[in-house]
Amino acid sequence: MPADALLVTIVVVAIFVAFAAALAWADRQTSAGRLDPDSKR
Repeated sequence: MPADALLVTIVVVAIFVAFAAALAWADRQTSAGRLDPDSKR
């Protein structure tokens, strides 16, 4: 596999993982707020 294709694949996977992590973090924040209304900042 050429180096540029490998680099593009790594970048795409990194973006996908970062997006999934952001969704999980946002879901955790909103679900925590739903369970405990006093946890809002």
